[in-house]
Amino acid sequence: MESIPVIAIVGRPNVGKSSLMNRIVGYRHAIVDATPGVTRDRNYAEAVWNGRRFNLVDTGGLDPDDTKPLMQSIKQQVDYALREANAIVFICDGKAGLVPDDKQILNFLRRQWAGHPLFVVVNKLDNPNDESQLAEFYELGIEQMYPVSAIHGHGVADFLDLLVADLPRNDTSDEIELSRKDRALERIAIVGKPNVGKSSLFNGLIGEHRSIVDNVPGTTRDTIQVKFNRSGKVYNFVDTAGLRRPDRDKDNVEQFSVYRTLGAIKDTDLVILVMDASKGGITNQDKRIAGRVIDSGAGCIIVWNKWDISRHDEHFWDELIRQTREEFPLLSFAPMLSTSAKTGLRVNRLFEMIDHVQETGRRRIPDDRLKTILYDAVTIQPPPAFRGREIKLKSLIQYDGPPVVFKLKCSEPKGVHFSYQRYLLNHIKQEETFDGWPIKLYTGH
Repeated sequence: MESIPVIAIVGRPNVGKSSLMNRIVGYRHAIVDATPGVTRDRNYAEAVWNGRRFNLVDTGGLDPDDTKPLMQSIKQQVDYALREANAIVFICDGKAGLVPDDKQILNFLRRQWAGHPLFVVVNKLDNPNDESQLAEFYELGIEQMYPVSAIHGHGVADFLDLLVADLPRNDTSDEIELSRKDRALERIAIVGKPNVGKSSLFNGLIGEHRSIVDNVPGTTRDTIQVKFNRSGKVYNFVDTAGLRRPDRDKDNVEQFSVYRTLGAIKDTDLVILVMDASKGGITNQDKRIAGRVIDSGAGCIIVWNKWDISRHDEHFWDELIRQTREEFPLLSFAPMLSTSAKTGLRVNRLFEMIDHVQETGRRRIPDDRLKTILYDAVTIQPPPAFRGREIKLKSLIQYDGPPVVFKLKCSEPKGVHFSYQRYLLNHIKQEETFDGWPIKLYTGH
């Protein structure tokens, strides 16, 4: 698999790291808010400039003096990002001016990462051509600094020209768009309410601490994407913010975080719906999230996490299965698994289940078999007449998947009643299983 350069964006809180990332990527990829510390995890996005493709990594704001556990986790995330980076972009706040933390962070970068190319960007300058605004930043001892306004775009293009100058040219734009399309088709979103262990499961799957794990509900604010290679197969995982009840979405960050999670569910190929086995049952919020998954039409795997701290009598798993099937009848196609992300119990088994569901989503029923299925269904129960006329069912076609979609060619597309479409779908399900996928049927001439 081709490796492309990684560029890490670092700095203290609220200097505009996420705004610069969004400006470079060209859309609102990272959450931007005036509240310091909004970005907590490493946030990845692919960008292209002057024919050069690279990955940007937006990191949590560094506070050298903060000893809180969450801040320690952020520092660890920044360290991970710097370890894999080919270059570092250090951002200062031009409006706030030079502060002692800037000097401490820069000294840290110089000391620990001396071999990496370092670009110092002074952000939030309304007039980047005014050199006087940079005067105090020369105390940092940097020969060349890059004045920009990430919000308005001033100076960003000139900075990018120099940033990518030494990067290798790679894909053409057509190939890049194709690769983006391929990635989108393979995305696996991990969703659930806050504090069910989504980030722990995410970290367990990829074998490193990509997402910050903290016992405070709502630690993950952004959707975190990572491409993971396991035994030659690439998995594109998306860790999402926990979906809360609507009446709790009070601040802008929380609302946009929920918006991003809903977007991840809508755009993904396969959803891993995570629930908390230690709580012993399904909550109303679990039901709301399951409804979003159903609406998306995506494939689904249901994971009951925190098995290590749930009760373990012989009937508990059977009871969870029964309850899940009763509460989520429209997810009856979804396979189920119990895990403990904390201890690693059955986490690797989830890969086997993902492989199986993805393979099932690509399965094609041969045309002659589809012909037999349709013939048998019509023989057992012909379609009701429409406006006094007999409906002729001509053929059944399966589109390339995933998802699993069939088209029924018939003489009266609008005349095939919903109940008969459901009958045909049930007949297909009896003949062929598509574990993990809802089956859709469209009618046409």
